[in-house]
Amino acid sequence: MSQITFQLRQLVQRMWFLPAAFSLIAVLSIAIAWFLARFAPETLPFTMPSNGVMSILTILASSLLTVAVFALSTMVSALSSASASTSPRAMPLITGDRSAQTSISVFIGAFLFSIVGIIGLSAGLYSEAGRLFLFVVTLGVVVLVVTALIRWIGQISAIGRVGQTIDRVEKATCDALAMVTDPPNFDCQLQLVAPQGSPLFADSVGYVQHVDASELQRLAQENQLTIAITARPGAYVAPNRPLMRIEGVVSEKLVEELVGAFVVGDSRTFYSDPRFGLVVLSEIASKALSPGINDAGTAIDVIGTLVRVLVDRQPIEPPAASRHALVSAPPLDPRDLIEDAFRPIARDGAASIEVVLRLLAGLNTLAFASPALKQPALAMARDAAARARQALTAESDLKTLEAAAAFAEEG
Repeated sequence: MSQITFQLRQLVQRMWFLPAAFSLIAVLSIAIAWFLARFAPETLPFTMPSNGVMSILTILASSLLTVAVFALSTMVSALSSASASTSPRAMPLITGDRSAQTSISVFIGAFLFSIVGIIGLSAGLYSEAGRLFLFVVTLGVVVLVVTALIRWIGQISAIGRVGQTIDRVEKATCDALAMVTDPPNFDCQLQLVAPQGSPLFADSVGYVQHVDASELQRLAQENQLTIAITARPGAYVAPNRPLMRIEGVVSEKLVEELVGAFVVGDSRTFYSDPRFGLVVLSEIASKALSPGINDAGTAIDVIGTLVRVLVDRQPIEPPAASRHALVSAPPLDPRDLIEDAFRPIARDGAASIEVVLRLLAGLNTLAFASPALKQPALAMARDAAARARQALTAESDLKTLEAAAAFAEEG
């Protein structure tokens, strides 16, 4: 994906984008109704009095402002609730919810449509044909508003709930895993040995959000370079952590172009960074295990979600022929995936035998289902069992723990 496509994708996901787009469409629909009226025949089958259209638009304008404010306040409450009960890092997934954004956008767009229509009618800009066209468009807006209201009633019961937030993070993580497996490794050569060459560093300190591998390949071809990416999306780059290593001669201008192929921001994003999704899921489980919440059920649910995500993950195989043959990228380390997903849960849930048993069962499943994850899963199981031995006090719990952790020692 190019830089422009990535930036546009980030722009479209902003919460204000859809309301702004619907507002623009609302204003354009008013202008289009006025323009089409110029081509209408002189005699019409029926006419619409100005006060008739005005009354409908007035009702829409007076009611939709209240509805829009209520919808926005509901969204803010849902965000606050989700942030307190799950993880603040999951908020972009809720604010980027297309269904909720669409409903709010319809309310705001219809309100602006009503205001502009009232102004046009009050100023006498519409002829008889124009009022007829405006009336038809107004009926369409009423249908959209009613549909959006019905949809919103079904949405407000789920927005910000823990279960829905977990589902959204799971989907974002699965999508990110798919991004790095299709095509494999950003369609770059798989980096199997330590990269060589001169290091290039980012202009700012932060997290890599996107890498334009196509741009790096183009620059490598034009300047006879070999590029080894050392910072995947999600990596923290600083003066001692390079973005890439270059084999070849580079000028200052070329360095700027190479560094410009990376997007570095203040925070991580879910896009093409599956480890971040695993971290957020683990944070949700840790929050549930905190003394103030003490919800072991949510932690167990998250463990099941993490196991499902990692079992469904497709291992990255070295590609037969990469489109970006002059660019190499490091693969995802299976040990990092396991530690990101389960180490916080093993730490915070060590004193709960129910959580520990479910954690060990999940790690046993991963060790059996994925050869790449087997050794990291067994190592994490041994670590979780060691933590639980120190935290549990009941003799019966310790016996149950030893039976459940036997597979880790045998493996």
